[in-house]
Amino acid sequence: MIEAMVNWAGQASTAWWVLSVAVLVILVEAIRVSKDVLWADMIEEDE
Repeated sequence: MIEAMVNWAGQASTAWWVLSVAVLVILVEAIRVSKDVLWADMIEEDE
């Protein structure tokens, strides 16, 4: 089983899949946080 994992990790496509997932996670988190930061002033009503 370890040999199969090493073979899988050694493939070039594995690096691209890992990179793609990491970019997707970072983008989703950045969009989620930026909504709170960028739109907080517009959502709150000034008195």
